[in-house]
Amino acid sequence: MQRKLYLFVYGTLKRGHYNHRWLEDAAYIADVITKRRYPMVVHKEPFPYLLDREGAGYRIKGELYKIDRETLHMLDILEGYPELYNRKELEVEHMGITTKAITYFKTDMIKYNESDLIEEFV
Repeated sequence: MQRKLYLFVYGTLKRGHYNHRWLEDAAYIADVITKRRYPMVVHKEPFPYLLDREGAGYRIKGELYKIDRETLHMLDILEGYPELYNRKELEVEHMGITTKAITYFKTDMIKYNESDLIEEFV
């Protein structure tokens, strides 16, 4: 039996966005927020980058899904893992419950201004 994984999404994989189709077989769990703060920026492209600089930025709002290894493999290809994005576990919260989930952080540390930071991609 294949172990299910939790995935935190914060950008175009969210419901209503153009890459959500990659999660059509995944189980939506809840809208969640990261337990810790991270910088998320929309730079020149029409999608956000989450940077692995814990403690900077905001607690990020996103969605939690339960996925299988096959879906994770497809998402690795979509996200350009490990060249463009690193996959890392973080903690998210919903109604006082903390869950560990995988998410994708931009591999390059891009320059940003505080005014570039967002807490939710809509």
